[in-house]
Amino acid sequence: MDKRLALTISVLATALVCAAPPAVAATSAEPVTVKREIIPGSELMTSPEREQYRLRLQGAGTPEERERLRAEHVKAMEERARLRGLKVIDYSRGKTAP
Repeated sequence: MDKRLALTISVLATALVCAAPPAVAATSAEPVTVKREIIPGSELMTSPEREQYRLRLQGAGTPEERERLRAEHVKAMEERARLRGLKVIDYSRGKTAP
């Protein structure tokens, strides 16, 4: 009898979970768009380095500070690439670094 009760409870719980409407993250019907750029030199970076770069850009207070951080990053990646005999392609600017 206990096995039947446990089975019934299990079936009912599963039915409730399956019948529940999916959770909605946003109340708006419009999709949320996230702007992501291709990180210059990302192929020369580790995953933690890419995440740190993203966090630094997100923390930039002004567009000018963001552009300064980006320019510093591009220079660092160009140097890293130069040491490896490679070139960095800056897709967002449409140019190849020397």
